[in-house]
Amino acid sequence: MNFIRICALILICCQYTLAQNLVADSSFEKNKFIPIDYSAIGASYSWSSPSRGTTDLFCKCTNKKLIKQSMVNVPNNSMGNQEARSGNCYAGIFACSHGYYREYLQTTLDQSLQGGKEYILSMYVSLSDYSRLAVDKIGVCFLNKNVKYEHSEAITDLRPIYIPLEEEVGMETNEWHQLTVIYKAKGGENTLLIGSFNLKRLWQTGNTVPYGISSPINKTIERDAYYYFDDVSIFEYKREVIDTAEVFNPYFANQQPEVPDTEFVEPVTIEKVPSNVVMTFKNLLFQTGEAILSPLSYPELDIIAYNMKPDPNKYIEIYGHTDNVGEEAKNLELSIKRAAAVANYLKAKGVIATNVTSNGYGSTRPIETNETAEGRKQNRRVEFILKKR
Repeated sequence: MNFIRICALILICCQYTLAQNLVADSSFEKNKFIPIDYSAIGASYSWSSPSRGTTDLFCKCTNKKLIKQSMVNVPNNSMGNQEARSGNCYAGIFACSHGYYREYLQTTLDQSLQGGKEYILSMYVSLSDYSRLAVDKIGVCFLNKNVKYEHSEAITDLRPIYIPLEEEVGMETNEWHQLTVIYKAKGGENTLLIGSFNLKRLWQTGNTVPYGISSPINKTIERDAYYYFDDVSIFEYKREVIDTAEVFNPYFANQQPEVPDTEFVEPVTIEKVPSNVVMTFKNLLFQTGEAILSPLSYPELDIIAYNMKPDPNKYIEIYGHTDNVGEEAKNLELSIKRAAAVANYLKAKGVIATNVTSNGYGSTRPIETNETAEGRKQNRRVEFILKKR
């Protein structure tokens, strides 16, 4: 997360703690019944689908007899495994699927927005475990009334504000990720619409639907990107008396209408990783002195997992290295733990456990001088080699 977004979130947290949330049912808890099948957003008193797209509602099933029948239980359901961020329920949509199919979420706000005032929208998003694609952005619209479309394709006549997903969510499926946008109201907006509009890029995740699991996600064709949503809120945003030019990101400003793509965007082709060549991970990030992977590391590791899973005879050796700063015993321990963290991530992504080995060498195998900051940076690395049995 970059400096601008960190500053923005700090200000946000300080300012809307005591304000009124204009979203009536932020966490999808107020429902007519607990659903056990897909397409049940109609069970919500506050949320609906603005089109013929069959938006889903997921809730923890309280009837033990129905748990096994439920396709939309929490945490285990037909799209993956995800606990609610708060409460017992959350919603889910296909951000893309067959052809131009899309699903959306719509809700009426408790109060209309006042012209000239700024509002902060916050929502939590998670890519589902079985989603075979990830999308580049999610769009939000502030409207003056509810809309209804007699189709299930992409909505093309609105002016969404786009929130990029690559940095904050990427292809990570374990956590809820907070997305925020600041909006200056024109006045009278009383409806929020969330969904996928004009996509530019899709990424292959390497995820698959496990054998024996019944799911709407296609098991053989990489066409589906599915996301969960929870804790959606809108608060009035009051700026501090500081220079906010660096805090407000113009990317999130009201945008002009876009001409939607007229062709389906194909997934980005993942180049094969070469075998029998020692390579260094380029985007592997850890907290200083720690062996905890940053989510920014996941896309590169996902590519490795994607290449390994179809071939049970392919295995990987992972080597951790450090610079020579500090005690060598601690450096050795850190290098071993970092290599193991990479190995554990690949195993969690479905790579056969016996096909993954790791080791660490501390600072004993430098590739550059340790006398300069740049040299030490090059020596702090994790390498790998793919081999065939």
